[in-house]
Amino acid sequence: MNNTVLANEIMKNNILSHFDTNTGDKREKILKAALHLFTTLGFHATPTSLISKTAGVSTGTLFHYFPDKQTLIDELYLSIKKEMCGVVGNEENPALPTKAQLERGFIRYIEWGMANPEKACFLSQFHHSPNISDAVQSRAYEEFRWITEMYSRAIREGIFTDHPVSYHMIMVAQILSGVLELLSLGEEEMSADAIIAAGIEKIFK
Repeated sequence: MNNTVLANEIMKNNILSHFDTNTGDKREKILKAALHLFTTLGFHATPTSLISKTAGVSTGTLFHYFPDKQTLIDELYLSIKKEMCGVVGNEENPALPTKAQLERGFIRYIEWGMANPEKACFLSQFHHSPNISDAVQSRAYEEFRWITEMYSRAIREGIFTDHPVSYHMIMVAQILSGVLELLSLGEEEMSADAIIAAGIEKIFK
């Protein structure tokens, strides 16, 4: 057994020994296990047998809820995306100027990401990933079209630079992921508020 294979086996054993399978129904356990494994090992390095073992269910039970691994990651992606967008888009004052709405949405995303680090990591890893089916990517785009419409409005109003919406989507995602990483590291030279403020300021430059 070479060092890479040995390291992977040790990592898988550590995941199994630390993963909680005592909470949630079977479907939720499978989704929770898949989330943890996909973000830790990656999509291709995670067999369905390991997902079912980590979730504490049989492989047959996994296939009862999800006929294949593609369906599983697609449903996981959509469920997390819906949860995140439900938080980010929950603006109590839609009459606010576009920039203020964006700033408040970014702060809500950061708060959600801090409370749900694995989910935020999953979205960062698999956003526009070929591991997510084209059909699900298209569905997500249609369901959350309001995000692209807000970015388009920000471009028209001169809040964002005159680049394609896709450019801003990627750049904003990278900056917010960086903010979450810095917050998770407990940066000593900057307070949490300063990190968040600097990150949001960078988005608008």
